[in-house]
Amino acid sequence: MTNQPNHLLLWLLAAALLAGAVGCRTLGPPDADREPLYPVVDRQKIGFINPQHHTVIAPSLPFTPGENWPYHFSEGLAAVNFPEGVGYIDRSGRTVIEPRFEAARDFSEERAVVKMGGRYGYINRRGKMVIDPRFVGAGSFHDGMAPVQEKPGEAWGYIDRNGDWAVEPSFLKAEEFSEGYALVQTSEHREWGYINTRGATAIEPQFPDAGSFSEGLAAAELEFQQFGYINTHGHIYIESGYLEAGIFSEGKAAVAMPVNPRDLEKGREYGYIDRRGSFIIDPAFDQAYPFSSQRARVKVDGKYGFIDERGQWVAEPIFDRAWDYRGDMALVQLGKNYAYIDRNGIFAVEPMR
Repeated sequence: MTNQPNHLLLWLLAAALLAGAVGCRTLGPPDADREPLYPVVDRQKIGFINPQHHTVIAPSLPFTPGENWPYHFSEGLAAVNFPEGVGYIDRSGRTVIEPRFEAARDFSEERAVVKMGGRYGYINRRGKMVIDPRFVGAGSFHDGMAPVQEKPGEAWGYIDRNGDWAVEPSFLKAEEFSEGYALVQTSEHREWGYINTRGATAIEPQFPDAGSFSEGLAAAELEFQQFGYINTHGHIYIESGYLEAGIFSEGKAAVAMPVNPRDLEKGREYGYIDRRGSFIIDPAFDQAYPFSSQRARVKVDGKYGFIDERGQWVAEPIFDRAWDYRGDMALVQLGKNYAYIDRNGIFAVEPMR
């Protein structure tokens, strides 16, 4: 199990006149130091509220959820689904990049992956296509590079923000950079290792499976076909002993243990360990996700809920879908209705549809 999503991503401006119109607008700064805006659904229209629950963008956008739902802003823009395709709005709700894309991702390092004609390319925050859509697989930019694949079956490599090769294609698979390292798979033995931002091998390919670095550690399949964690030098930091291992977040990682240690086919349960590899929340969940804002999303009997850092329920598992906390609120779904809960699991925004 690789603990990163497949980066074969889902998702020119239509005319020069349109590009010019978009280009003359002044876009806001990135969102890193700005308060989050939360999408709300009201009678099948999407709007946005701020953390104080005040309406910032009145519900007017058509509700057509896709791979980029729930919408959120990155570098001042949010990718939104329209009947014509995916476009981008700014924090005032204006459409600043017209919906012409089959799919689109969030902005990262002033570039966003978009899909046109079945291929992926990159636009800038003005909506200009700065890297032509020539890839069948593409990831987002981190540390100035993005993993791409030009043709099916060909090797993966990394491009720079101009679309030039920064690391020549030579990998069976390549993941996005995280904390200065990128997880890559070699074609010779199909093993995973890591390269640094110079494109040099930082940790030799040796792992049957592995994940990207987070908080200085990466999950890797070690002895007995079980997972442990390595540090950025490739040294074992937490010994193997887990059936699955997720990323570290807020000093904790979700890992899986067998329900019956004598029969690994009997299923698995998820709990949380600290950086010493000790369980701080015992395995008791059908699925578990990284901590965010001192809360973690977990799944029990097909329903989602949230726990705190002691493993106590903040919100009982009653939700059909749920997303991680952003600040003090988390989006949840009950049937066809969407709502927000606060850090205590109380509805901050009542269910709407």
